[in-house]
Amino acid sequence: MRTNRLKILGLTVAIASVLCVSCETDDDGPAGSYTESDEYAFYVTFGTMPTLYAGLYMLDNEMPSYVFFERTQTFDTNHYPDYAQICPYMGSDQQTQEKMKEWMMNTIRTINQKNPDARFHLYVDDLRSPLSYDWFVAQGIDLSRLRVHMLSDGTGTYNEFYNAFGVEGTGRQNWEKYLAEINALDWHNGGGSLIESRALPEFDQHWHWSYPLSTLDSYDLTLHYDNMFETADPYVQEQLPKMHLTPDNVIDMLKRLPQAKQEIMYRMIPYDRQVFIDLMDASPKPNLIINGTSNQPDNQRLYVEEVYRKYKDEYDIFFEPHPSDESYLDYEEAFPGLKNIPKTSFEFVLMFISDKIDAIGGFPSSIYLTVPVEKVKFMFAAGPEAMPKPLDRIFAKQEGIDYMLASE
Repeated sequence: MRTNRLKILGLTVAIASVLCVSCETDDDGPAGSYTESDEYAFYVTFGTMPTLYAGLYMLDNEMPSYVFFERTQTFDTNHYPDYAQICPYMGSDQQTQEKMKEWMMNTIRTINQKNPDARFHLYVDDLRSPLSYDWFVAQGIDLSRLRVHMLSDGTGTYNEFYNAFGVEGTGRQNWEKYLAEINALDWHNGGGSLIESRALPEFDQHWHWSYPLSTLDSYDLTLHYDNMFETADPYVQEQLPKMHLTPDNVIDMLKRLPQAKQEIMYRMIPYDRQVFIDLMDASPKPNLIINGTSNQPDNQRLYVEEVYRKYKDEYDIFFEPHPSDESYLDYEEAFPGLKNIPKTSFEFVLMFISDKIDAIGGFPSSIYLTVPVEKVKFMFAAGPEAMPKPLDRIFAKQEGIDYMLASE
């Protein structure tokens, strides 16, 4: 399995003298502008975690870049570096994404026409990996000039692997089924006939392809852990060492960036980092954070009450609300001394103040792939076996965690 590598193939490209030419033509339709270079990067992401991964890779790579992310509140595009062009069609509705697809494919085609030797890099959610074929190979870009960096969306990457490949016998059948679908495509002559031009919802089709695709030399998968895929199928077990996996998380990636690049990332995040720092620094006791959810308001209140009762004397307690939750608004009044953290994605909270958090806990979710497990003091679950993969294995090894159930 591949080791940690943020710079892929020495990708940093000096953009000293560049030639920018509009790619908009009557024939091709709208597209990004052309910048003369040897390598180009396309960042197309739909989930929060892949978008964070993509933003950090983009800051490190510094090549001409074309960017789309579905969750438009994740980053403030006004603070992106000059070498990154933001797709003018951003959002989640089908009409917008149809236009985004056209813009991206026109841009790829124009670059390929102007620079037939150009090398391309696609950073995309692992569950949308077929875009690499539809947008690049089907437009005449051979795999020798394409590098696809699939980005994990968290626990789903591991749970979907287990659902498809975890059972002996069925695991091999599914692996060979998806591999056959991949091999049925024309990977060398600029596009095959099987799914040469799919319409939406192409972004949600063939999402199991990412696992066998990761065994190809032109593909790799960035994820939190490279040793947490579970299967009882001997054939699939033999495939695991062939997968090109890059274990990494957004906190470590941020820390590896030069300080100037870290500051760009903090500006890209549409929240004031200093507010979070000041909130933690004003606390006289160690800081404990409760991580909330959006779909269990009654249970959440019971959990918060229990954590407050058990730990308020030892810690200053903070509640981190889910961005779409409103049930927490009276917590500061109901639980004197508890403070609500300003709403944001919890990944940003970790990027802002991970070194100021002394204890944490909450509902099992993908954020606990990033949280240092030694800081987890409690979880709202019956035990590790009730948690999604790979959290079940991670927390099974950790002693001293206070597991809580609202029904208790």
